[in-house]
Amino acid sequence: MVQPSAPSEHILFGRVPKRAAQVRPTVPIAFPLAEGQLLQITDVQGKQVADMVAFNLHDVREYLSTSHTRAINNSLVLTQGMTLYSNRRNPMLVLLEDTVGRHDILFPACDRRRYLDDYGIPDHPNCKDNFLAALREYGIEEDDIPDPVNWFMNVGIVAKGRFEIREPLSERNDYVLLRALMDLVVAVSACPQDQNPCNAFDPTDILVRIYD
Repeated sequence: MVQPSAPSEHILFGRVPKRAAQVRPTVPIAFPLAEGQLLQITDVQGKQVADMVAFNLHDVREYLSTSHTRAINNSLVLTQGMTLYSNRRNPMLVLLEDTVGRHDILFPACDRRRYLDDYGIPDHPNCKDNFLAALREYGIEEDDIPDPVNWFMNVGIVAKGRFEIREPLSERNDYVLLRALMDLVVAVSACPQDQNPCNAFDPTDILVRIYD
């Protein structure tokens, strides 16, 4: 596990959350995040993935792009101190703290077809529908939703470049802390995947906190 700063040096020392919400796997959340504000995403019980998408609050055609983030950072993985970029190559967020060190920026959000095609389950709860439900009030429709950052998701790359979904390395109360570099609307889904090791076959809650 990656160790955060000592309490006296911690970025959040002495701060009180402006907003806090516990996100259940079937109840997503979307919220504005002003430039300079801090966003903390915490795995409450451990081994739970938090899918996250973000948009420019003033022009939702600009969104957090995992492909641009990979290309600009020349990396398949996110590490502490890394900047996350938009589809217009503008910096959107910076990863200030990370107590896990293993996340995914390769996989799309799970959707209804994923569960139907791969598991034969119709109408299974999924992150794509979660995002759509949370973001409609911002004028964002299904085809506007980009691939997410999958916080705490553990994806291995094995022989011949194949993906292997593994249980997350995150433990109880592990977190990531980000700073907004522009005014954003952010959506977070506690991934409801229960058919593979993505969430250790047992989806649980994610805690979201916003700080000034």
